[in-house]
Amino acid sequence: MIWFLLGLVVFTYLINKITLDYGFKNLSYRMDIDKRTGEIGEDIEIISTIENKKFLTVFFLKVSEIFPKGFNIEKNIYTLFIMPYQRVRRKYKIQGSKRGIYSINNSHLELGDFIGLKTKHQYRENQNEIIIFPQKLDIEKSITPLGSFNGDISVKRWIIDDPLMTIGIREYTGNESERFIHWPSSLKYNSLMVKNFDFTTDNNVLIALNIESMKPYWQCIDEEAIEKSISITRAIMEEFEDLKIPYGFISNAHDRNSNYTKGHFYHPGLGNHRLYNFLEILGSINYIISSTFEETLNDILKSQGNYTTVVIVTPKVLEPYIDVINSLSKVVNKVVCISIKGEDLKDLNRNILKYRSD
Repeated sequence: MIWFLLGLVVFTYLINKITLDYGFKNLSYRMDIDKRTGEIGEDIEIISTIENKKFLTVFFLKVSEIFPKGFNIEKNIYTLFIMPYQRVRRKYKIQGSKRGIYSINNSHLELGDFIGLKTKHQYRENQNEIIIFPQKLDIEKSITPLGSFNGDISVKRWIIDDPLMTIGIREYTGNESERFIHWPSSLKYNSLMVKNFDFTTDNNVLIALNIESMKPYWQCIDEEAIEKSISITRAIMEEFEDLKIPYGFISNAHDRNSNYTKGHFYHPGLGNHRLYNFLEILGSINYIISSTFEETLNDILKSQGNYTTVVIVTPKVLEPYIDVINSLSKVVNKVVCISIKGEDLKDLNRNILKYRSD
């Protein structure tokens, strides 16, 4: 009897040692994600595959899959008993709760012995990445026009010309048709003046997104206003894409794909692939700026791009922006300024279309 018990102890010791020493050997683990981008609140399926590629049984394996802050769960934990040469798959769904780019880097594996006395640990790299797009918004419900001439929010009416609706005159820039020159006013002011229509004829738009909410930008980052700016930018892009109106994009926002000194710049164009690329950019950008927004606006002035309409989306209209935006309104047929806070909009030129979103 004693020899039997002694043999049982030795056998158990050997099994425990072999289980711990060789448990992770030829034990593969992989996490797959069914999509690399998603909307806030959208289901994203996680598929975890563990395969025991050896003759030994894995008696106890605890898997802890760790998710960054911004998802509806922080960890998914489960335990497994895996037979020799068995493959096990676990499927479940997660949801992103906030815009951003997220890396799912590590999973923690805990291996237990035959009788549950000792454990060994390993971290496995996943190298999975998910981009959560900005919140979808209805542009007409998200912004409020300011001023007597700003009653229509539809982005189509920002850029489509209607010669029957004249709201005043302005200086001739050289981009307008000569047939719109207002000769009586030109003689009065001794300078060529043109009729300022409610809309413009050339459907060519540049969207300028600002991520700077304070000077210096890092002193007090208004995350709520910045996120609203990003979501409104998305809504405007989707409207232009639906209307088949070419749109470009410029921003002082920084992400891993931007130029640290210039941010992002894309010439006007169309296409679902292009829109998807912009959504990835909007989902990936952080709160670090590549340049001040007045520098970004000056880049637009210097570029001499043939943009009939420039749509500015900003958390706030800070004092250094005002002169540059006013100068821009003199060389571009139409400037639209959307400010989340709506502060200092009154200091912009009268011919600038102004909207607030607070």
